[in-house]
Amino acid sequence: MTEFSTFFAGLLVYLVGTASPGPANLSIANAAMNYGRKAGLVLASGVISGSLCWGVMTGIGVSALLASHPAFIFWLKIAGAVYLLWLGYKALRRALSNTPPSAKKVGEAPANSLGFYLQGLGIHLTNPKAVLTWFTVTSVGLSASSPKGGVFLLVGSCALMGMAIFCLYAVAFSARSAEAFFLRTRRGFDLLCVFFYLLFALGFIVSLR
Repeated sequence: MTEFSTFFAGLLVYLVGTASPGPANLSIANAAMNYGRKAGLVLASGVISGSLCWGVMTGIGVSALLASHPAFIFWLKIAGAVYLLWLGYKALRRALSNTPPSAKKVGEAPANSLGFYLQGLGIHLTNPKAVLTWFTVTSVGLSASSPKGGVFLLVGSCALMGMAIFCLYAVAFSARSAEAFFLRTRRGFDLLCVFFYLLFALGFIVSLR
């Protein structure tokens, strides 16, 4: 019974950490609203891939080793902050653009699917929150009495949950019903993205102290 309670506690930690607003969710929503469902789903697949990389490394104990080396976490935060600042710059340029909103229609196929995938992958691989979330999930979700393959069951279950959450973001923000709302609020949403990208980047920088 203890094993089940710790397992589901780990799933709950992952659910809260993944569903709560962060760079990944924000980027998926932004891509889906600007370029359509396909773009959002492709970016989401990149995020899921990055999340799975951290999950697998956690499962084999690598993240615990990396977390014990402050220099790794330091440079990971630097990389994450720089990447978020770059995304904020792109969102700001889009917000200040004079291109009419009607030029970008919800449902339009992305010009470069690989670019969306790599963006999602980069966001998660350079996000310290992803490392710490997985480290916390395994710490909470596993106990000394957990079965040998329990860690991989936990990682697999979390990966499926993450896939559902990220894809839900892409589908919800690319819905036809959201098109009119997007056309009215595109500039404001881009500026909101800029604010949160800067906020997340600042959080990474402040945590270096």
